[in-house]
Amino acid sequence: MKKLNLLIIIFLVLISIIIFSFGFIKRQTPSLVSNTKREGLIKKDEIWSGEILITNSVIVPEKVTLTIEPGTIVKFKHYRGYKELWKKVGLIVEGGTIKAIGTPEKQIWFTSDAREPINGDWLGITLKNSKDSEFDYVIVEFGEVGIAQFDSSVSVKNSIIRWANSEGLYAERSKPVFINNTLYENGYHEIALEQYNENVQIKNNIFRNKKGLRWAIHHEKSSSIIEGNLFSGYNHHVITAGMDSKIVVKNNKFENLSGLASENPILVYDGSVAEISNNDFENDNITIEAPVFDYQDKKNYELSYAPGDKEDKYLYIYPDDETRRTVKRIGKGLGFGWALVYANNYLWRFSIGRGEIGKGQDFIRIDPKTEEVVRFGSTEIMNPRGLAYDGEFFYVNDFSLLKIFKFRLKPDAQPGDFIEIVDSFDIPEKELGGTMALTSDRTFLYLKSRDGKRLYKLNKEGKLISEIVFENPTAMQCLTFADGYFWTCGGCKKGLCKFTKKGKLVGEIYPPAKDTWALAFDGKYLWSIQRTCETWDDPKIYQIEILNDSIK
Repeated sequence: MKKLNLLIIIFLVLISIIIFSFGFIKRQTPSLVSNTKREGLIKKDEIWSGEILITNSVIVPEKVTLTIEPGTIVKFKHYRGYKELWKKVGLIVEGGTIKAIGTPEKQIWFTSDAREPINGDWLGITLKNSKDSEFDYVIVEFGEVGIAQFDSSVSVKNSIIRWANSEGLYAERSKPVFINNTLYENGYHEIALEQYNENVQIKNNIFRNKKGLRWAIHHEKSSSIIEGNLFSGYNHHVITAGMDSKIVVKNNKFENLSGLASENPILVYDGSVAEISNNDFENDNITIEAPVFDYQDKKNYELSYAPGDKEDKYLYIYPDDETRRTVKRIGKGLGFGWALVYANNYLWRFSIGRGEIGKGQDFIRIDPKTEEVVRFGSTEIMNPRGLAYDGEFFYVNDFSLLKIFKFRLKPDAQPGDFIEIVDSFDIPEKELGGTMALTSDRTFLYLKSRDGKRLYKLNKEGKLISEIVFENPTAMQCLTFADGYFWTCGGCKKGLCKFTKKGKLVGEIYPPAKDTWALAFDGKYLWSIQRTCETWDDPKIYQIEILNDSIK
């Protein structure tokens, strides 16, 4: 009897294991998704095939893998207005994994659903904290960006990246691998590496520029190996390395260069290091063969211009509307930027790219009435993203150095003099990476957290006093304090958002142009720096009259 009972118990245990295992396997089997619409959070592994239409942004969270089969066409519902930007959709990985692996004959497409698509029709592909995602034999076109990665290690191989409104491939704090790709006519940079990217592999790619002003590869505080690539048709510096970057450029072929590209194809800023060897510049005895690929540059629709050209159809500058009007635009020739403040009857900002006076960025004073520009030098400011004034001192947040600098101008400062830095301190949670958006209410400093959900309230020595949590999570690329409220870009439907000191949304207006990157307040008007089109030499500082900031 005991033996029988033991056998029964063993039998029941085995049955339980089988049932549990079957249920576990069943729960883990990926869902097959084909020829349908898709939106929102993916809750379990999925395999896509056929034609998929993205009607609202798709999010791939942690522990979820999205597999896309060869030959799949992923179309994104396009949006070209400015009043309903949430309708512009994309593919977002937040800790999860994408495996988009096609073949030379069956490439995977990520494209606009428009019959006649243009640059910026959809958001693009963004990956955060993704270590194993792969893109192989894919075509990415007509997005705001092609593929962007943050704190990730994503490989892009054998792929075509084209007609993005800004960057084709973008990375921050990542270790990407870019091999055997074709990149052309992306708005600003074919590849942009900004902030602490390590040992980026850029090998055996083809970079082509038919017309327009753009760069092939841009570095900020990053290191890369650039080897075996073809760079063709560029009229500006082909490769740039700034902000303490370290690059190796070897065995590449450069052809059909003009303008600055022919004079100095590789621009290395002070403080950065480049090892340049055995490259074919068409003017010496070195001959490098161009890469040859096993895939074709297929097109279903070809853009008739390059983003930024005068024929560009993208809506960069918005009309006046019921919420605000543009009083005037100033600052032509200064470019875009992320730092602006109003103090002592002047607008103040920093230069972008390279200062004219010192090794750091120029500190610029602008008379808002006469538009007179006066420059002052700096030696330490590398990447200013957020500027504040407390009535006595200026404060600037440095995105790359992860510090806030406290500085001033001497009372008798003359044009060309240098700012005087009196203190500096690390930003809170600097291990998470750089942030942007800084302001002051004259008593405290307020700095955006990297995730945009909080404001750090700091004393003037950098000590964290408290945190303000916003009821609407926001990207918040810019911030200013105005009449007891915070104005931010991001965190509301209309785009420019008014919050109380407790983080409650109480007002909003539409921005005057694409991408607000800095805000200031003069007591009556908001002022902003708008990106518009990054390559345009247009006046990017806007004076904004608020007409109606009510929430509807």
